[in-house]
Amino acid sequence: WGQNQINQSSGINAEYGGGCFAVNNLGNVFCWGQNQINRLECPYPVPLDDLYGWNVHDIAPGKNHHVITADYSAIAMGKTTMGELGMGPGTKSSSRPDKMHGVDGLKSIQCAAGCAHTLLLVDDSDSEAKKLIDDLDVNHD
Repeated sequence: WGQNQINQSSGINAEYGGGCFAVNNLGNVFCWGQNQINRLECPYPVPLDDLYGWNVHDIAPGKNHHVITADYSAIAMGKTTMGELGMGPGTKSSSRPDKMHGVDGLKSIQCAAGCAHTLLLVDDSDSEAKKLIDDLDVNHD
């Protein structure tokens, strides 16, 4: 993870609470600064090793969580109050990135996160993707 790899970075995709993130053209995530979500405290870019092997496309910070899109999966980490990690009932927090439930097989194009919510923009251009979206267990309460 030398200087050449951070120079290939496609830019800072997200920043929150002093923590910065960049995704390079190889899908590797680098982080620096300070945040409480993954207990980061580093003045220079370091790889987020928990995401090694994922082809990351986008990363978005929320108030207390981060959301990451990678090929046909969405990944989240941090604290949850309203289910924003997408890991099902009973999950309160995850200091390490983990797959969101129910969206496997959907190609996530972009993600966004806020105070107590997560948004995913997914590709629904084929019939298999449309079926997966129709089959999502969405709680409308």
